[in-house]
Amino acid sequence: MAELGKPPFGIVSRGYKGNYLGPVALASDGATLFGSAAISGDEPMMMAIRLSGIPIAVSKDRYQGCQVLIKKFNVNLILLDDGFQHRRLHRDLNLLLVDTTEKNFSLLPKGPMREKVSAASRAHVVILTRQESDAVAAYPWTVPTLNTSFSPVALINAQTGVSQSPFDLKGEKVLAFCGIGNPHSFLKMLTGLGAEVCESIVFRDHFNYTASDIKEIERKVRALDVKYAVTTEKDAIKIESLSVSGIEFFVLRIDIIFRESSTVWEKHLIPPSPYPLPWGRG
Repeated sequence: MAELGKPPFGIVSRGYKGNYLGPVALASDGATLFGSAAISGDEPMMMAIRLSGIPIAVSKDRYQGCQVLIKKFNVNLILLDDGFQHRRLHRDLNLLLVDTTEKNFSLLPKGPMREKVSAASRAHVVILTRQESDAVAAYPWTVPTLNTSFSPVALINAQTGVSQSPFDLKGEKVLAFCGIGNPHSFLKMLTGLGAEVCESIVFRDHFNYTASDIKEIERKVRALDVKYAVTTEKDAIKIESLSVSGIEFFVLRIDIIFRESSTVWEKHLIPPSPYPLPWGRG
């Protein structure tokens, strides 16, 4: 197993809601972006923009996606984005991310869960995100756990690319809009920065914006006389091609911070040798 983060390294994603043609498509070769969020899916394109030097493929068949990266880029480490249920593909390390703000642990369609919580025993490491729920953190996980939080690191003008401190939102009137899985977390982060969120517009996850949606957001910005219309990175890549008339949109960039020291989390994420799989090698 290659050392994590060292090239050659690639990512394979399902490309949810992307309309790419064929069994496999490239979102990026590490240097050039291909297509758009509509083609590759919003999350693969967001990763492609932020992760320079890393080829990213989208495929419903993760095995085929991996084979393309291996043959084209000679990668020796592949990260599967959302591949916990894709068991027919061999993996050396299973990382399961659990949102601690989630209160509903019912299975689909009553809740968001694809499997029972007990399925976490298949993971090598459980990574608790947002770290806001003591109940989730106190759950008797049978595997090692790591704790993370989301930290705002920049406020970027979507039109000009100019970056400023996210703390510049303190005391400012803000209209927030997003189409993500956990909008509460985004809105809470804005208020935590001291922003006065005058109105929030929440769309469904992976929402595809239209020109009329943007016009409605522009209308509300003018009516509320707010200084900042703020959205997420995932949303920003889907509105960049839509017409904006005199309104500046801002993107709140976040990073994930491990609460444990690097010496603690590195030993779980960068093992000296491949982990044995709980169900054997496939």
